[in-house]
Amino acid sequence: MGRFLKNPEIGDNASAITIPNVTTAQRPSGVNGQLIFNTTVSKYQAYNGSAWYNISEASGEKTLTVDTFQGDGSTTVFGNGSGNTLDGSTAANLTVEPTDATDLQIFIGGVYQVPGTHYTYSGGAITFGSAPPVNNGVDSGHIIAVIQNLHKLGE
Repeated sequence: MGRFLKNPEIGDNASAITIPNVTTAQRPSGVNGQLIFNTTVSKYQAYNGSAWYNISEASGEKTLTVDTFQGDGSTTVFGNGSGNTLDGSTAANLTVEPTDATDLQIFIGGVYQVPGTHYTYSGGAITFGSAPPVNNGVDSGHIIAVIQNLHKLGE
């Protein structure tokens, strides 16, 4: 309560919190846990003890994209026309082309795949270290799910 009385910009009758609006040049040197809205880049930023990092864009809602593919036990590359979609009717292509592997989350049969360990990503294609197993068509146990439109913290 004391903080509210000393800093009324933090809230208006406890209905909202106002985050300080500053430009990149006006940012404080930073204390771990500080939050600001950077008007230069239109993003909320947090100080992590050593640098300012973006925690969200203020430009609107983001939509995740999920592509589903199926393995055949021998194909290791999916995307750019390699590999098959889940129904097998078309070649596999990513709906969104991320900038790098850390902008993706990939699961095979519900098991998370670690970028750089289980797969690499380059130029619209995902390359697995070993071929994903065949989808048995019964329990969908080996479906490859690629979640896209993730943006790394600090980008």
